[in-house]
Amino acid sequence: MGKRVPPAPARGSVAGVTDDWNPNDPDATRVLYDLAAWSFDQQAELASDLAEAEIPHTWEGAELVVPEDSEAAADAVITEVERRLGIVYDEDGDTIGSIRPPEGEVLPDPVELSNDEAATEYDLADWPVEDRDALTRALTRQQHPFRWEGEVLLVRTADEALVESLLDLVEAGEDVELEADDADEHADDDRLPFETLTTFFLAGERLKRNPLDADGLEDLLAAVEVAEPERPPFGVDQRLWERTCELADQLAGALVDDDVPDEQAAQEIAESLHDLLRPYI
Repeated sequence: MGKRVPPAPARGSVAGVTDDWNPNDPDATRVLYDLAAWSFDQQAELASDLAEAEIPHTWEGAELVVPEDSEAAADAVITEVERRLGIVYDEDGDTIGSIRPPEGEVLPDPVELSNDEAATEYDLADWPVEDRDALTRALTRQQHPFRWEGEVLLVRTADEALVESLLDLVEAGEDVELEADDADEHADDDRLPFETLTTFFLAGERLKRNPLDADGLEDLLAAVEVAEPERPPFGVDQRLWERTCELADQLAGALVDDDVPDEQAAQEIAESLHDLLRPYI
């Protein structure tokens, strides 16, 4: 996650903003957090926590924007979300990424907004269906009461700040879905299953304990043979997958490239592979 304090005014909408802060004010100092590697679900959960903490904020694409005097509070909320969701970073401090909810994820039952609660309406008739679906998933996953009346979304008036932040986030187009190449409608047909990541994790677990474990090496080499860094399995973040493939190649090289395996190097690499994937398995 990158963070910077630019002098330029904000662009775009101002969801989640209080009357005391206007990010379009050229004299206002703003702090920007680059959350491009976060999934939409993680960004939505962060938006919920920021709204609950009453921290003014807005979104510019994948960047979260807060006023300078809210930086410490925003840092604390982001740190808690990272801890709770298991978001990890590589040795350079760059976001590795995370697992999006697997295909076929079972969401909790939505919490329906009752008729006697004070409600705010949002007419989203001009929104694409997929964007309305993304908003529905976010509200359902976080168990915020809502209901649809046709293409009008009704939410509790008390949740306005949260919902406006989610609206801004969805409009920014940061729902990170892996799309097939338009030129090949069957591009996803041969994508590896999510379990391929589990195979790498289990191989790392075996080989960090015993770098000469025959079953661990067999599983590792089988997974390396079919893995393509540019084509992550279903539900796996691109950056996480690329780092997984990089470590797996290094591990395989330490064990088979020379006449004598480099056991110490293999053990260290296997531990890095295991630790990388542990939050997601």
